[in-house]
Amino acid sequence: MKNNIITSLIIIAIASSAMGLLQGCSKDDKYVPTINNKEERQLIKDGNKLYDEGNYREAEIMYNKATQVNPNSSAATYNLALSLTKQLKSADNDSTKNNLTARALKLYETVPSLTKDSTLIAMAHHNRGNLYYENEAYSEAIEAYKQSLRHNPSDNDTRYNLRMAQLKLKEQQQQQDKDKNNQNQDQQNQDQQNQDQQNQEQQNQEQQNQDNKDQEKQNQDKQNQEQQKGQEKPAEPKQQNGNQQDASIKMNERNMQQVLKAAQDKEDAVQRKIYNAGSGQERRERQSSRNKW
Repeated sequence: MKNNIITSLIIIAIASSAMGLLQGCSKDDKYVPTINNKEERQLIKDGNKLYDEGNYREAEIMYNKATQVNPNSSAATYNLALSLTKQLKSADNDSTKNNLTARALKLYETVPSLTKDSTLIAMAHHNRGNLYYENEAYSEAIEAYKQSLRHNPSDNDTRYNLRMAQLKLKEQQQQQDKDKNNQNQDQQNQDQQNQDQQNQEQQNQEQQNQDNKDQEKQNQDKQNQEQQKGQEKPAEPKQQNGNQQDASIKMNERNMQQVLKAAQDKEDAVQRKIYNAGSGQERRERQSSRNKW
């Protein structure tokens, strides 16, 4: 029978390791010590009955009444913390979960001061470590598991959970380092982008300044050209006078040609008259003489 139990525990441990889960998530065995106070004993008994039925909220009420009867009751304090831990699974919001976790942790931490029972103290530290583990507070979980093993070195569940917490802490630290490196890289990329943008803006500004200078130079050149044209305008009348003089010369040449032509025409007319007059005389002479030619 004992060998079967050990074999079952080994199988559970292997399966839990493969899934990355805690083995023995909580020491949820109720603590039932010998209690002399009758009322306290009855309240714890009633609470245990409700706990076994899964009525953790009602069990919490009974355990809480027991702590009121005996504030130093280690059994009532531990069982009260355990009932709060069980309620975490049914909590419907983070606020409720955080409240239950904080109350349970405080109670588990109180247990060692209320008893000298090493088994109970080890169970309280074990469950405290599980709460830290579930909230990814792996450093605190490791310390709680170590405290548990100091009071119960033979607890393999706690030893397994300790190893899991150590592995998770290593993964967490590696992820934090990776996130930090990524953040640094993102910051460097952002700084480079800002620098590139600043350089681009500076280049754009320099180009704009150069364009402005070029435009000013073009405007100045254009203005100088206009001024130069304005200075050359008084010489235009001279050019006009020269053109008029050329026109006058051309006109005088035409007049001269006309005068010469008229003189020539007149000369030609005189010559024709003379010729005609001479020809008439000759004809008369020939007519009167009847001489042969």
